[in-house]
Amino acid sequence: MKKLLIFLILFCFGCSSNKEEIESIEFMSYRWELKNPTLTDKGKFYIQPNLYSIIGLNGENESYMCQFSPNKKEVYFHSKIDEKIIKEFVKDSSLAQNKFEMPTDSYSYGGCVESALILRLNVLYSNKKIKSYFLNYPGRVKTDMMIKKLYVSLFVKGTEEKLERINDTVSLSRKKRAFINFSMHADTLILPLPALPKYNKVRFVK
Repeated sequence: MKKLLIFLILFCFGCSSNKEEIESIEFMSYRWELKNPTLTDKGKFYIQPNLYSIIGLNGENESYMCQFSPNKKEVYFHSKIDEKIIKEFVKDSSLAQNKFEMPTDSYSYGGCVESALILRLNVLYSNKKIKSYFLNYPGRVKTDMMIKKLYVSLFVKGTEEKLERINDTVSLSRKKRAFINFSMHADTLILPLPALPKYNKVRFVK
């Protein structure tokens, strides 16, 4: 009887430890930009995030926001969005992992992705599994609408006058950089970057 009880305890523990439970959500909105070549720099394509967040299931989040109008302004802050938005996303068992699709006309003449924001989201599970979602054009499914609602909620919090700023930004910056690298790799698998433009120095001839 004692052996059977031990077996049942171990069995239950094994099942619960393998259960997929969402730990947090990682979110980023961004644009591809082009640093134009100069005499000393060959130029490069890069991702410029305007919002990056790590969100708990209760809506608590640590976020980074970058705005460029009228001047570049970066802020790291802590906020709490409506928990219902997270629950709505999590409870929908019909969420299917979006196929990463980028229209072939996504690159503008200058070589950068069109000005519309790209939204990318990773769902992080307790068993280290990750599900990724990607959105860069109008919603096709319910998932896309929820991702946009999540973006709006985070953006509004970032524009509030009284922000709870984060003093230690090192950890969040490191995670942001890792997510940027992940996104650069994923995006360029879908649509390889075009060739960099050449630097053309203007020459005046008499």
